[in-house]
Amino acid sequence: MPELPEVETICQALKPLLEGQSFLKIQANRPDLRYPLPVNMETVLSHKLISLISRRAKYLLLDFSHGLTLIWHLGMSGRVIIENLNALSLNSGPHDHVVFITSNNYKITFRDPRRFGFLLLYPTNQLKSLHPFKTLGPEPLGDIPLGVSVLHAALKRRTISIKNALLDQRIIAGLGNIYASEALWQARLSPRRGANTLRLKETKILLIEIQNVLRRAISAGGSTLRDYAQPNGDTGYFQYSFNVYKREHLLCNHCHFTPITRIVQSGRATYYCDKCQQ
Repeated sequence: MPELPEVETICQALKPLLEGQSFLKIQANRPDLRYPLPVNMETVLSHKLISLISRRAKYLLLDFSHGLTLIWHLGMSGRVIIENLNALSLNSGPHDHVVFITSNNYKITFRDPRRFGFLLLYPTNQLKSLHPFKTLGPEPLGDIPLGVSVLHAALKRRTISIKNALLDQRIIAGLGNIYASEALWQARLSPRRGANTLRLKETKILLIEIQNVLRRAISAGGSTLRDYAQPNGDTGYFQYSFNVYKREHLLCNHCHFTPITRIVQSGRATYYCDKCQQ
């Protein structure tokens, strides 16, 4: 599933392209994805000014000037493909479920082979009261990022493992499995540790490493493990910088002699060094 860096990469690609523009045509090639597509989406959104493109957690948000927001979630395998309509050849495939034609001559395609993604349409002024937005925690990056004291207080209330706590979107919005594992390795904290056992100093180090890992991943265009690609078709590159994720049995890059261990926590793979991470 695309995580925060992948969604942010797409957001940054769409923002200069769509803000101040509109959709001339919206072609839905099926009536539903995970949920039914918005009723009369083309009629409601065509020729309406797009005022803002933003991200909240793992959701893309397209705000329109007439007070509606298109909520876009990529699901497990979703991709956003941007192409100039003047290109010699245009990309198309059997899993291209929604196609947007823009007023500045671009084609934006939502391709989702597994159809776990979705598009929903709601009034912009109601978003904060909708599930899951009303329960999302602070963003780890951004204009008002998550603070150490807020994170430490949230962790102190949880008796689950620190790895599982980091995946709780009520604590940190947008952080996923890959980057939680990487940040814990950077902070030298065991994913098995109880969340409520971290000292304030350890929480501070962990938050710094979460932010560092996410910023580096965004700069690399995210991570491509299976389906994800950047809107221009390029793969992400951060997978080449993994220190623990998918590195089972390889030597730890901290101590250089302990093999990376893989365990399963709440159904998700966790990778760590049981020597360096305490």
